[in-house]
Amino acid sequence: MNIIKNYLDNMFLGLPETEDVKRAKKELLAMMEDKYNELKNSGKTENEAIGIVISEFGNLDELAETLGIKQALENKSDIIHVTYEEAEKYIEDSKNIAPKTALGVFLCIMSPTLLLLLLGLRELDALQIKEDRLIAAGLTALIALVAAGVSYFIRYSSILDKYEYLQKSVFELDYSTEQAVRSAMAQDEHSYKSAVNTSVILYILSILPIFLISLLLDIDGASTISVAVTLTIVAYATYNLINKGGINNACQVLLQQGDYSIKTKSNKTLQTISKVYWLVIVAVYLTYSFITQKWGISWIIWPIAGILYVIIKTVAEEKQ
Repeated sequence: MNIIKNYLDNMFLGLPETEDVKRAKKELLAMMEDKYNELKNSGKTENEAIGIVISEFGNLDELAETLGIKQALENKSDIIHVTYEEAEKYIEDSKNIAPKTALGVFLCIMSPTLLLLLLGLRELDALQIKEDRLIAAGLTALIALVAAGVSYFIRYSSILDKYEYLQKSVFELDYSTEQAVRSAMAQDEHSYKSAVNTSVILYILSILPIFLISLLLDIDGASTISVAVTLTIVAYATYNLINKGGINNACQVLLQQGDYSIKTKSNKTLQTISKVYWLVIVAVYLTYSFITQKWGISWIIWPIAGILYVIIKTVAEEKQ
């Protein structure tokens, strides 16, 4: 039934939200549900029932006069139509770009680890090198890794720039294209969920090196090295999540789900807030971490930022 409801939403895209249009949508949904249940009770499979319902009720031009929305349909605003070929190419490109993006993020997260490791080893007297030289070497590695990571973003992001309209604009898919996207999402579901489960577990476990070493060992340098270990675990977990999430993310964009829903796209205030919000969070995280050198606790900014963003998003959607 969700497929029928989503298809119905696409049929009414661009129509003014008048009382007549809302009434017509409810009436059409009721007719489609009745027909679907009738077909299911007669022994049709779910796919067969959905196909028949959409073929019978899927043309709003033919039903407009009966539903009393002919004039509203004539004034319908233009909606972008995404073809099967465009959807297929977007999924393929997203799949190919995901490992490159994941590697760029991995390098950026890993950038301070060498500096932390060198400083920790020096505090343990494992390295007899002047501190300023270690800092110089660590900062060189940090800058080099960030530069390499950013180069990946710049080099490969342009490939997906041409699909930016899919994330920002409301569009429609025909039934066969939508089914193909759902099929691709279903085929990738096991791989994506496994990656999510693994990454979530790693995120939770990543805190252990800092806590255990601080509780069990009272050795100068050990806590600094533990932060490097934690960042390494977080870096891999993030890499794994982004690397395996290319297809799923592309399908969510095409199906206009989650952060790419029609409701979210229509909320221009939320879009503006989102852009500024995460830039500020990144700036606060890096500034605080470098000034205080408290990498072991600065990570707490991210879960707090995530919770605050959900609250901000909810409030913005309610106002919309």
